[in-house]
Amino acid sequence: MPIRRRYADCRDGQIHVREAGDPAKPTICLFHQTASSGVMFEQVMARLEDRYHLLAFDSPGFGQSYQPAAIPDMRYVADRLMEAIDSLGIARFHACGHHTGGCAAVEMPRAFPGRLGSLTLIGPVLVNEVEKAEYRKVFVRPFAAEASGAFLATAWSYLEMIGAAATVDLHCREMVDHLIARETMPMAFSAVWNQDVEGAYRSVDVPLHIMCSKDDVLWPLFERAGTMRPDAVQSIVGGADFQPDRDPDGVANALDAFLRGL
Repeated sequence: MPIRRRYADCRDGQIHVREAGDPAKPTICLFHQTASSGVMFEQVMARLEDRYHLLAFDSPGFGQSYQPAAIPDMRYVADRLMEAIDSLGIARFHACGHHTGGCAAVEMPRAFPGRLGSLTLIGPVLVNEVEKAEYRKVFVRPFAAEASGAFLATAWSYLEMIGAAATVDLHCREMVDHLIARETMPMAFSAVWNQDVEGAYRSVDVPLHIMCSKDDVLWPLFERAGTMRPDAVQSIVGGADFQPDRDPDGVANALDAFLRGL
């Protein structure tokens, strides 16, 4: 069945959602990285729609969702996404967040007790203060729009650096998403670097699954995530920073195996 699109309401505007599968089956809510959109999960959704009900959200300021005036912190993102989930009538779900999407998802278990059946983090962002300072040098405002258009080449090169150049189609798609999010991307990155992600991660009280690829920019943090939570199920997949696009079989199989084991 083709992926369906719809909008869900939240306090500050509308959230764009991609949907696949039977709503009577267990629901997986998917949250994307900065500055992508829910489209990055479409191949994974296609592989799991016979077993699950899947919802991929465009976060506030990204894709086709509303543009916020500010993203003050990751709890703001988590709250707006949960409001959208509520408006769709979803009472309980499994959460899967990729990079920044994981930073929003990791806020949910303690903010909304009893709502999550499990949490999967693809590329956990478990950065310390020294690392945050280094990441801020690159991952806050990778490019700024200006009249000459030279920033387009800068954006194209930035996307190549993080793995989007695997195919021309992926590179172009991500270019469009990054241009849409050119104002909100630095807001989201700043919210990530200001987050107490370790506190949120340690407090997760639902079954936990962490996933990464060895060529992901966040791979150096994966061992730390496993050491900090030895109870977490660990999966290694391929695909650099775009695992759901570049290794959809690996991501879908790992997520399905984790959920079946609950």
